[in-house]
Amino acid sequence: MQKQVIEFNGEAVGALMREDNGFRFIAVKYGVWSLDGRLFSNSSEAKRAVKVLLSKPAGRSMPPASFWVPGEGDPSSSQFRWNAVSSVPLPH
Repeated sequence: MQKQVIEFNGEAVGALMREDNGFRFIAVKYGVWSLDGRLFSNSSEAKRAVKVLLSKPAGRSMPPASFWVPGEGDPSSSQFRWNAVSSVPLPH
């Protein structure tokens, strides 16, 4: 079994496994998980796909954890209690 490591910015992100009809990409990093199992015709094509994927700007992510301190004009904490008392129907 012959394999070729695919790197991005000096870090291994996946490997290519030779198959009869091309090269199968095996992801080893979460950032390229969407390419896992994909068949490429050659290693250049796989490297290009990795570069395109990892060069995209990061999507929206959750902001860092913070604590909200109510200020003047903000809703009172009693208005947020609905979640604690609202019922969620359970499947039968």
